[in-house]
Amino acid sequence: MMRPLALAPLALAVACSSDTPGEEPTPPPIAVDIGLPGGSDGLEFIPLVPGGAVPLQTFGQGGTHALLAVRTSGLGDRAFVSVFIRNSATGVEVSAPAGSSPRLLACHDTGECDLLPLLVMTGGLVLPGQSREGLAVSVRVEATGADGGAASVERDARLTTESL
Repeated sequence: MMRPLALAPLALAVACSSDTPGEEPTPPPIAVDIGLPGGSDGLEFIPLVPGGAVPLQTFGQGGTHALLAVRTSGLGDRAFVSVFIRNSATGVEVSAPAGSSPRLLACHDTGECDLLPLLVMTGGLVLPGQSREGLAVSVRVEATGADGGAASVERDARLTTESL
């Protein structure tokens, strides 16, 4: 037979437990954020600060792309992700719409999941011959989890041609 004092640590441990036995843990809040790929391998999510620079890149087959990253939470490891970039001066918008199947996201122990790098074609955002350097844009991301749940975010930014 245990003495009442010997049971005190056990009662305290049970009382401090955050999950009730038999109940599912509370899921993380549903959210999405816009960022840029960074780090030594280009596979780290760096948040895009309001008014921050979005680098433009060209690749082997031509075309100019905005190089972005998306971070989600609460949507699982697969999501439908759409990205829209709107020229703030003219209202012209380009997009990378979600596909017919959800994108696989790279998830972390924190419950956050990343999609990066993400390329958005920027052809048509400005007229031929117009400069894109410093162009004020609005970047919007809409994400819907494969099992439901949705979030969106919009942030003002500017394009930079330093990498071209």
